[in-house]
Amino acid sequence: MSPTLPTVSIRRLALVALACLALLTGCLRPTQSEVLNALNADRAALALPALPTQADAQAKAQAWAEKLARENRLYHSNLPDGIGTRWCSLGENIGYGASVAAVEDGYMNSPTHRANIASRTWNGVGVGHATNGNRVFTVQVFIKTC
Repeated sequence: MSPTLPTVSIRRLALVALACLALLTGCLRPTQSEVLNALNADRAALALPALPTQADAQAKAQAWAEKLARENRLYHSNLPDGIGTRWCSLGENIGYGASVAAVEDGYMNSPTHRANIASRTWNGVGVGHATNGNRVFTVQVFIKTC
C-alpha cells in the first residue's frame, strides 16, 4: 500500500523542519550545543529570545576555542578576523573552567560578560568548545548583522 497524500505531505513537512533546524543550529557538535544551550538558558531566564547560530561567528568561535585550548591561555581575538558577513556590531566572551556550566556561571557573574549575554543588540552567535586536560574552554562570538 502506498502512502496517502497527507502522509507524504507530513513527511515532507517533517523533512523541511529538520532541514531548518539544522540550518538554525549549524549542525553543532554535542559540546557546542551544550555551550549554546547554556547561553540561551541564561537569556531565557532574562526574558530574552534565544540566539541562533550564525555561520561566520560559529566558525570563528570554534577556531578560537581550539587555539586557546592548544595554547592553554586566554586572550581575546581580533573580532573582525574571519567574519565575512556584513555586521554592525560584534562581541566576544572567552573563558575556561571545569565544565561548560562552570564557565557559563563565570560569565554570568562577570558584569562585562553578562552584558554581552543580556544584550538585545545581537541577532546571532557562534559558540566554541575545546579542552586541554581538565580545562574546558568556551568562546561566544556575538554578532549583529546589518
